[in-house]
Amino acid sequence: MTMPVQEDILNEDQLHNAIWPYEEILARYIKDVVADLCLIDANILVSYIHRELHSNLEEMISACSELSFKKGTLCYAHGADMSFEWGGTPTVVLDMEFVHDPATVFFKIVLHGLYVGIAIQRVLLSGEPGNEAIDLGVFSAALADARLSPIQ
Repeated sequence: MTMPVQEDILNEDQLHNAIWPYEEILARYIKDVVADLCLIDANILVSYIHRELHSNLEEMISACSELSFKKGTLCYAHGADMSFEWGGTPTVVLDMEFVHDPATVFFKIVLHGLYVGIAIQRVLLSGEPGNEAIDLGVFSAALADARLSPIQ
C-alpha cells in the first residue's frame, strides 16, 4: 500500500511572502554595489552580454563590490539577459551569488532606466532551519559579516 505524499507546494503569493523579507534585507546590504552598477553605461553591459563576454562582466561586477564586500562573497554567476523595447530603455538582468557561511543566495539584479530591483531565486542556510525570525537574523548576520564597510 502506498502512502500519499503530502508536498509542501507554495502558491505564488505564499512564495512571494516567504522571499520578500530576504529580498528586503539583501537589497539593503547591496544597495551601494547596485548603485555602482547603475553608473556603468548600459551599452557596455548590453555589448558584453550579447557577445557573451562573461569574464568582462565578472570583472566589472567584482570592481563594483570590492570596496563593500569581502573577496568572493558577492559574485557574478555567469548568466545575464537583456531585453529591448523599440525606443525604450534596455533592461539588463544579471545572475548573482552571495556566499558567506552560513548563507548562500542565488538572485538576479534587474537594471532598467526607470527602476532597479533584485529577485531572489533561492536562499540556502546551513544548519537546522529555525523559525522565520531566526533564519532572517542568520541571513542578516551573514551579510553584515561579509561586508568590509558598514551599510549606511
